[in-house]
Amino acid sequence: MAYQPTQHLRLYRNFKAIDAANHHGIIRYFEQYEDQLRALDESEYFDCAYTYAEALFAVGYYGQAVVMYDHLIELVILQNIALWAGQDVFAHLLQRKAMVLMQQRQWARAEHVLREYAKMYPSNRHAWRWLKRCLLRQRPPWLARCWAVCMGFLFLSLAAAAAELFVVRPFFRPYDEAAVAIHHLFLVLAIWTVLGGEGWHWYCCQRDVRTFAQSIRVRRKG
Repeated sequence: MAYQPTQHLRLYRNFKAIDAANHHGIIRYFEQYEDQLRALDESEYFDCAYTYAEALFAVGYYGQAVVMYDHLIELVILQNIALWAGQDVFAHLLQRKAMVLMQQRQWARAEHVLREYAKMYPSNRHAWRWLKRCLLRQRPPWLARCWAVCMGFLFLSLAAAAAELFVVRPFFRPYDEAAVAIHHLFLVLAIWTVLGGEGWHWYCCQRDVRTFAQSIRVRRKG
């Protein structure tokens, strides 16, 4: 059924009449009348879609929200929308998309969005902090090997402790101190292996972000 302008106006008016805090009501209305709402003019439809995406974000429907934020970013570019509700809408949508992807633990995708965001808005400290978080959450294969080596040293430490307690101490008392030293050595190696691996991973992430920030500053000066 074709909707007339007065019906379009009623659809939009009814949508705007929903309490902004009634996120589930906004979601139900938009999904029930989505096809008809798409027939509104560009600004009215964008308003509805934007409100719907924010409602999805608020209630934690992150899978649907990221699709809507992609759609809204496309509309912002196509319709050349700079400001919405008094804010830089493109920056806001990129932030929201990155936050949604982080909530879904899609660290690589979130990193990509944040790198693009940082290129455009390098003064935003939140973006750099989130970018560091994404890099830290992406565990390289060598870090898993560090943990495997750590577990190996812990096993050897436990084995040395058991041998010292049940074999060396009762039957080879003169070697007791050496057995204890071996136990402690393996324990220290386990601790240093994991601390070294985690520390090096943290340093690499910090270095990556710092190098990326420097490249942005050089590019903007040039």
